[in-house]
Amino acid sequence: MTRWLVRIALVCAILVALWLTPTMPPLAHASSCPAGTVFNPITKVRWTCVFPITIGGVRIGTFDKLSKELDAQSSSKPLCACRKGATFWFGVKVSFWSPSRMIDVVTEPGCMMALGADIMPTHGRLQGSQSSIADGTNTRKMFAQMHYYIAPVWAMLDMFTDLPCLEDDGFDVAMMTELLPTWQSATLGAIIQPEAILFGNPAAGLACMADSAAAAAGKVIDPLFWCMGSWGSAYPLAGDIHFDDSVEAWAGLAARGTYMMGRLGAATISTADGCAFKAAPIWTKSRYKYQLMEPVKAGACVNIGRPGALWSSSKHAPGQDNAQFMLFEKVICCAGITAP
Repeated sequence: MTRWLVRIALVCAILVALWLTPTMPPLAHASSCPAGTVFNPITKVRWTCVFPITIGGVRIGTFDKLSKELDAQSSSKPLCACRKGATFWFGVKVSFWSPSRMIDVVTEPGCMMALGADIMPTHGRLQGSQSSIADGTNTRKMFAQMHYYIAPVWAMLDMFTDLPCLEDDGFDVAMMTELLPTWQSATLGAIIQPEAILFGNPAAGLACMADSAAAAAGKVIDPLFWCMGSWGSAYPLAGDIHFDDSVEAWAGLAARGTYMMGRLGAATISTADGCAFKAAPIWTKSRYKYQLMEPVKAGACVNIGRPGALWSSSKHAPGQDNAQFMLFEKVICCAGITAP
């Protein structure tokens, strides 16, 4: 139901978006939509990112600092029991990283990386851009559009479909920011998310220094929900972001899009007991990590805010300014048998 409400809102917003675009300043020409980027889960997903897997308190796979606290929840209470309506089941607690969402960050409006096609010719409007900031800081600002896909890879491959905590939704496009006026303007975004006035300022940014240091060590600080480590601030929920590293800026906009979907009521996370999913209007950053798939496939996943100097080298192919990420979510599941 929530997804349909979001779709209706997007359709209504398209008229406003088209009305706003003639007033926007001309932007630099963006790269064209690349061909050959159709999503192939077998070749594009970095499958080592599903580890570590914890089954009944026993960890399988390489150690992941981001998983340490979450895996401890499974280890401390390896057995579980759940009830949903008249159904009751018990078993062991399982936790793993699930590839369930994809995110495009594109300078070419309507460029659907997962489909390998441009479905919305805008004739120069809503284009992405990169510009210098004339304030003596030698920083730059990027603007790009974001596409958010529901892509339950396990279901697409018909694997582990018997687990009760895996989503069985089909492939779908949940968000295109070209149709969202608030993504084009931080001022409009503040109307929908007024808390941006509190967190989208330099004073609140000082609190993000600790989050940035933690991100460099492979961790995140969940209470600092407005911080994205070295990627900047989650606010404003718009397509503008300050950057020094283009790949890091792509990741920042992908993470900002993830947070925005939660604020719109279109994101859920599994509960700690592994029995259900709950709404996530304020994200739990430690539940997410990202893998760059385009323009260059990354060798590993990164936690939110990880400095680009540690992972973004050789990831920006010349002339290719459209990126695609796979979003891995930490799933905690009570896997067992139904009681008679």
